[in-house]
Amino acid sequence: MSILNQIETVFPQLARQERKLALLVLQHPEKVQEMHITELAQAAGIGTATVTRFVKKMGCADYSTFKVQLAAAQGIQVPPPDTGTVGDQVFSIYSKMLQGTWAQLDMQQLEQVVAVITQARRVYVYGQGSSGYTAEEFVQRLIRMGIAAFCTTDTHMMFINASIMTATDIVIVLSTSGSSREVNEAARMAKANGAQIVGITGSPKSPLAGLVDFAIVVKNANFVDTTRFVNSQFASMYALDIITTMLLDNDLYRQRLQGTVELIMDRKLHHE
Repeated sequence: MSILNQIETVFPQLARQERKLALLVLQHPEKVQEMHITELAQAAGIGTATVTRFVKKMGCADYSTFKVQLAAAQGIQVPPPDTGTVGDQVFSIYSKMLQGTWAQLDMQQLEQVVAVITQARRVYVYGQGSSGYTAEEFVQRLIRMGIAAFCTTDTHMMFINASIMTATDIVIVLSTSGSSREVNEAARMAKANGAQIVGITGSPKSPLAGLVDFAIVVKNANFVDTTRFVNSQFASMYALDIITTMLLDNDLYRQRLQGTVELIMDRKLHHE
């Protein structure tokens, strides 16, 4: 595990001042690599003692050792765009998101999740805010395959349907932080009633990751340069795209999807 991956993993457990430093390192590792310890402390708005404490927490003897490990980690990072156009910058950001997510995905685990979805009576997908939009997109896909799926973005409804779930149901929770208290409580209630829980999150040490049956960890958009627009759902959508593609290996699901596509296209043609 590179030093950058290590920082991402322990991020939720860091103190507030250490998180400020961690974000700066994760978002601008190439710049941090060139900074003296006092420059880094000033840039992060913290004291040098916090920097020293942080690097030791990362397993480094001193700041110099930390920079050496940071330099080694840079060898596997996506290089900055050559031309510097906006298109290149966005491409670079999304490349980091894809590469970071792919490095963390467990394909065998995804296959297990697909197997659980195919065996479930009902599939519930939880998500709030931008995660809610992603949840709606995924549920539409499942419905087009003939899978009984329901999108829930309101926490009250999450508690209601969690209270009536059984062992034949599955809940897929989308949460980048994995720290939404009410969403996690609803997922915990559903699990207590026998439902299997899948969490797609950008934090492997989050409360959500600790309670689910399957924790799918994706690249956290907060760890990419947030001074520019970053689609926080890009990594989660990538994981869901893989799950969708795996589901469509099933002939029945593929035929159902094709049937719904043809139905919609026919209606569009007849109404134009």
